[in-house]
Amino acid sequence: MTRDKKRFIKDFIIMNFALILASLGFVWFLIPSKIAAGGVSGIATIIYYLFHLPVGMVMLVLNIPLFLAGLKFFGKGYGFKTLYGTIMLSVYTDTFSYIFTLNGVTDNILLSSLYGGITTGIGIGLIMKIGGSTGGTDIIAQILHEKFKIQTGNALIGVDFIVLASAGIVFGMEPALYAIITLYTTGRMINVVLDGANYSKVAYIISDEYDLIRNMIVSDINRGGTVFYSKGLYTDKNKNVIMTVVKNKEIYILREKIKNIDEKAFIIITDAHEVLGEGFSPIGEKVIENK
Repeated sequence: MTRDKKRFIKDFIIMNFALILASLGFVWFLIPSKIAAGGVSGIATIIYYLFHLPVGMVMLVLNIPLFLAGLKFFGKGYGFKTLYGTIMLSVYTDTFSYIFTLNGVTDNILLSSLYGGITTGIGIGLIMKIGGSTGGTDIIAQILHEKFKIQTGNALIGVDFIVLASAGIVFGMEPALYAIITLYTTGRMINVVLDGANYSKVAYIISDEYDLIRNMIVSDINRGGTVFYSKGLYTDKNKNVIMTVVKNKEIYILREKIKNIDEKAFIIITDAHEVLGEGFSPIGEKVIENK
């Protein structure tokens, strides 16, 4: 079995596990407690209680135009994983809704808001870690960033605020306030999965395709770096060594892009326990170390 095939199988297993986990978070905790924590799933939850339409089906219907918009703005590279994640999250959600009849596993709305955020956050984080996506309002945020240069995080907050406000009108203020807890918990869990203990990665890259890899890091990954001029011990030839620092969630993308440029590239990847400066934590910011 080839390395690419093994990676495909591994990613496929991880993605389906993550999709199942996220959908169970919706079915066991969020939907029964009327917690519409932003995004397409939040809109689908509101529509479910207003019109009794299946949550998964509504998610899929809402995601189709968003996915097409993503294709238009970002091209075909937007990806099979996004399409698969979008469809299967809807399928799993409706399947588990039928099996568990949306009764929930607890009547305590605080527990639902916390555990719903934990399960969906871990699931979505795992999907993002392998380069996948479940579509949704993050596509809107990416488009707003591309077209109007609005920061992606700010755009997501704006979209989620509209959903939370709508939930407050439909369900009342209490479920909407708990939805804020879920939104925060989900975001934290995604960060834990993607960034670990807030570590970054240092990559040292040696390749004959120096110019292509350099341009890719600057243009596609949007990172800088440092170039060392060295000589190979075995070959006795002059080489350029690129050192670049990326976040954990970017290292998979970096490896794949390097492989596409030069399969014979030599890469060393190490952990960076703390990175301060542009693109990471500000130098003046107090950093609390994880013990």
